[in-house]
Amino acid sequence: MNVRKTFHQNLEDLYLELLKMAGATVEDVEKTRKAFDELDAETAQEIIEFDDVLDDFTIRIEENGIELLATQAPVAIDLRNIIVIMRITQHLERVGDLCVNISKAIKSISGKRILPYVKEDLSEMFSRSERMLLRAIEAFKKRDISMAEGLTTMDDAVDRINRKFLTGYDRESEEEIELAIRVVMISRFIERIADHAVDIGEQVQYLVTGKFAD
Repeated sequence: MNVRKTFHQNLEDLYLELLKMAGATVEDVEKTRKAFDELDAETAQEIIEFDDVLDDFTIRIEENGIELLATQAPVAIDLRNIIVIMRITQHLERVGDLCVNISKAIKSISGKRILPYVKEDLSEMFSRSERMLLRAIEAFKKRDISMAEGLTTMDDAVDRINRKFLTGYDRESEEEIELAIRVVMISRFIERIADHAVDIGEQVQYLVTGKFAD
């Protein structure tokens, strides 16, 4: 006999589904970093195709979240829980979209030579952004405001590297203008991944306090 799940069981299922999506998203970012390091067009194509998996997560979480809101009329912390889960889902989906954008750029420059110091800076941005995403997810799991607040400082370092691509690099030294443009685009996409980690941290603060970060 099927036993109807309680509200809190359904909420727990929603939470666990988000954690699965978060894990898949972090793996997506890591795979994208490796694809960039090797300018691997084949892996880049796999990342593009994997976006459908993250889209499916988004659809399931949002549909189940809306159903809980509509049928259970949750209040206080439970209401914030559902809202935050759905918002974090949107940020994770956008991170996946950014991985797709980076992968398309990788395919367009596969086989070309990127200057070593440029590649090192982009790899550093990738590593920092991935760490930020992991920290944001951990802050959500632990409901840890201090972890969430620390993401802003971490983001400053990513922003500094990104600005070098806009102002500090001699683009005339690049083999092709198209390559220079792609490099700047990739830098911007990675920087946006870090921004989404910060946004997730702000959702954690809202979940715990009921107030949005200033």
